[in-house]
Amino acid sequence: MNSDLIIKADELLDPADYPEGQHDLVEELNKKIELCMGIITGLGKEYHTIWIVNSNDLTMRLYRTTGESTSRGAVEFGQTYNNYDRTMEAYIDTYVADRADSILREVRSDVVLDHIRNGDLYTVDYMRLSDDGSLTYHQMAFALAGDPGKADYFILAYRDIDKSIRKHIKDKQYLHEQLDIVAALSRDYYNVFKIDINTGMVVILKLDGYVTKGMGKPGDKEYTYDVLCRQYVKDRVYSEDQPAMYEAMCFDTVCAKVREMDEYVSSYRVLDNGEVHYYQFTYLPLNPANLSAGILAAFKNVDDVVRSARERETLAILAETDIMTGILNRGSGERKVKDAVANGKTGMLCILDIDDFKYINDNFGHDVGDKVIRGIADIISNEFRERDIIFRLGGDEFAVFAYNIDSEDAGRVMIERVFSKVGSMDIPELKEHVVSVSAGAALIDEDVRPGFEELYKMADSGVYRAKKIDGCAVAFHDSELYD
Repeated sequence: MNSDLIIKADELLDPADYPEGQHDLVEELNKKIELCMGIITGLGKEYHTIWIVNSNDLTMRLYRTTGESTSRGAVEFGQTYNNYDRTMEAYIDTYVADRADSILREVRSDVVLDHIRNGDLYTVDYMRLSDDGSLTYHQMAFALAGDPGKADYFILAYRDIDKSIRKHIKDKQYLHEQLDIVAALSRDYYNVFKIDINTGMVVILKLDGYVTKGMGKPGDKEYTYDVLCRQYVKDRVYSEDQPAMYEAMCFDTVCAKVREMDEYVSSYRVLDNGEVHYYQFTYLPLNPANLSAGILAAFKNVDDVVRSARERETLAILAETDIMTGILNRGSGERKVKDAVANGKTGMLCILDIDDFKYINDNFGHDVGDKVIRGIADIISNEFRERDIIFRLGGDEFAVFAYNIDSEDAGRVMIERVFSKVGSMDIPELKEHVVSVSAGAALIDEDVRPGFEELYKMADSGVYRAKKIDGCAVAFHDSELYD
């Protein structure tokens, strides 16, 4: 075993040790991936460490980490190891507490590639020995980073299955005796709450699914159950089911049910992005003999899709993401725009190209060029809206499909915001050089409905027109230049 690859148990990272710039990038990346998924938590809470592995030479590149279960050498994005199999051997030798030999065989590169070659998700569960000597239930997940037969990379993701509930139990010692029942709910349900039957107040134990308006992260803050319940039913439950669900989920009904039975369970329909899904709620007393101990409330999706498919979707989102910037890559971005156009959506397609990018690379170095690319991606993501489709075309080019922008004036307002922030980018290595971008844009409305390829050509032609003037400029199809 190569000693340089050994991950020592006493070298775990504390997230507080991250350089501030990298910490912000982690949070921003989590946010973007969550928005892509259409749910609140997603990858950031499911998988704490993610590697991209080259299927041919088995080199590994760190994609994201919160510092858990990684060596101190693997702090920065882009951190690499030269050999996947040796690195996994080192990890298992250091951390895996049971079936180490079996786990090592299950995660060998040839075994993993055989399992995922058709696009399947492959997971390996194991018990991990923590620094304090405790055992926790962990999982490694593997998936192709692309389409079967075409992907040159695969994804290795780690997650601590028991993390959220274990942390709460540590902070809330009075719930220690209920660990088993709460941990069981945590594995099966997205959202888990504790209700005080005397006051009607709620404490969040786990929040991995839809978040009701006004609700924050798990912690010590308390909420009024009936207020959250009414908001949830109004925003989330299928309209035809709402009257029945107001009654079924109200505080008085829940209290009456748990006095009659050890477990109160029912299903209901949820409207999510125009699709109806079936969900289940479960209420049960922490201690049936003493309801003052509180009531646990848990919610989960019970569609026919099994849980492994949900995890597959999570990793699929990662495979659609541009590794350098955290926004969508070209393939996934173009697919989403094509779907929007095919489904009759209106809006503006804008293509943005960094001016004189070769000059930046040649004179300041490729590391500085990478900073410029990431900076532009962050600006575009911040200045356009969450629902807009933002992706990297490749190199120094980006694209945005902004929904419902049907006039040049409205489009220019949004693009001008990007220009303003680009002009004030703070990258010390650039010294006196000012970064600028050229943009081309085309509109699609109810009367003019070009297909995606035509729309792309219209916007791209605007970029070449905008390049004719110095500084940031935009040209709309069949319109005048604007800077």
